[in-house]
Amino acid sequence: MANRIRVLDSANRTMQRLGYLKALCALVGDTDTSSLTTLGKRFIERVTKRVRLSAPFDAELKDYARNRLTDGRYRDLRKAILKGDEAVAVSLEIQDVYLADSTLPSRTGKLVEANWQRYPYLGTSLDLIKKGTYSALTRSLVLLAVTPPEELSAFTELDRKHNPLRISDAQSIVLLYCLLDNDAEVLVPLFQNLLASHPGSFDEKTAGDTLPDIFRQIVKQYQDRTIRVEERERLTVINKVAASIEKWRNKPYTGGGARQEAITVRLEPFCDLGFLKKPNRDRYEYNTTNALQVLFDRFKSQENTEEFLQQHFFETFAASHALRVNSASDSEATEALVNAGKDLKSSLGYSPITDVGLLAGSRLLTEKGLVLELARTTELLKALQKSDPEFVRFTVDRMGVMAHVKFLKPSLQATQ
Repeated sequence: MANRIRVLDSANRTMQRLGYLKALCALVGDTDTSSLTTLGKRFIERVTKRVRLSAPFDAELKDYARNRLTDGRYRDLRKAILKGDEAVAVSLEIQDVYLADSTLPSRTGKLVEANWQRYPYLGTSLDLIKKGTYSALTRSLVLLAVTPPEELSAFTELDRKHNPLRISDAQSIVLLYCLLDNDAEVLVPLFQNLLASHPGSFDEKTAGDTLPDIFRQIVKQYQDRTIRVEERERLTVINKVAASIEKWRNKPYTGGGARQEAITVRLEPFCDLGFLKKPNRDRYEYNTTNALQVLFDRFKSQENTEEFLQQHFFETFAASHALRVNSASDSEATEALVNAGKDLKSSLGYSPITDVGLLAGSRLLTEKGLVLELARTTELLKALQKSDPEFVRFTVDRMGVMAHVKFLKPSLQATQ
């Protein structure tokens, strides 16, 4: 924690709906390496693919057209959908059909073809995609492992039953971990301030106006510490972002600008995850929830992020969703870890321990109501290796910390 600044690398004009990350992860998983141009263009082609629908059109699509397809370029399409004659057929982007879904908590966030080069950055900022090579990091495989194949196929062939923009509980766990792991130093003070000063509701402008002080506090916290050169450079960027947002403070909402770009990506995902609700799915106004209160009551401080993620993450998620859970037994935890390691292993058979624990913990919680915290995962793996060296093997990083795990047998029993 001391040498790592948990602030999103790039938050400007990126995607709002977390479901799009499933398509991004699937694309980077198809090739060993890529480029921003290749990935960005392949991705935007996938989500803007045209599908043909025939009248009569359902009420949710008509409502979406009425309220979201208001740009002049959609005039004829909007008119055709609202008129809805039985003889009419329309061609519209596949993402529009999914965004119109009345079960989604928000229907903002339509991606624009002209901004194709901006969208992969949320994936790189959340440690799903490797910067530079735009290849898959293991955490992207964790997200794909909790994503049904029907949802991935729904990006290429329309399948409203498996709308990929919906987020399941297992996907929520993985994505919440990604958000906290990479942006806790903004998210924790942001939501704790909002819960204290606006406990019932707030709007995007109000939330965005708090960011300059949060960013400057982060810079102050790290400026006298010994940190890596690249992290020192990030402090300069964070300071500049704070100054840009400051220029918008107390100004009316315009739908653009540095304030909106920095805050939207930090609010809309929490609607997808169920921690915020929108009284109007087309407006950037939010209601807080008990789930949000529980999450940030238990988090306490951004300074204990590593401790929280290692020791309290799964239990807190369960509490925020009012789930009744038990602790996983050693045998239940071992089986889940072996299965996760199998799904995530590299060509050499190794997988990052954190990702193995994240996948195993997500499955145990959502499928069996069992809690397996990451800290316990590490201790259990140590105990298993000590009791049977022919079952599990580790690698360590340059600091001597366990980093990767490899299961040598399909189960503990197979070694006996």
